[in-house]
Amino acid sequence: MAARHSLTLCSRFQSAADLLGKRWTALILQQLQDKPRRYSELAAALDVVSERMLIHRLKELEGAGVVERRVIDDQPVRVEYRLTEKGRALGRVVNGLQRWAERWIPTPTT
Repeated sequence: MAARHSLTLCSRFQSAADLLGKRWTALILQQLQDKPRRYSELAAALDVVSERMLIHRLKELEGAGVVERRVIDDQPVRVEYRLTEKGRALGRVVNGLQRWAERWIPTPTT
């Protein structure tokens, strides 16, 4: 289903907000900021995300040209995810969100 966009607002900004505003996307991007990660590393770090949803989000990010999926022909075969140049360009956005959260979002109590 295609996202609804306003005709009076910037369509590029709306598309970016649609992509980045999806649940778990920012967490995935944050995990890939420092280095490429194997799928198992992402799944372990993002243990609150179901396997199905993680795969779905990674495919969306790959389709958007933000993440690259690389198959490493080894025994056993490994799959690694890394940010593309386009994805690395989001670093300032992800880091800015992190700084904002540290300042304005209270630490949840259990």
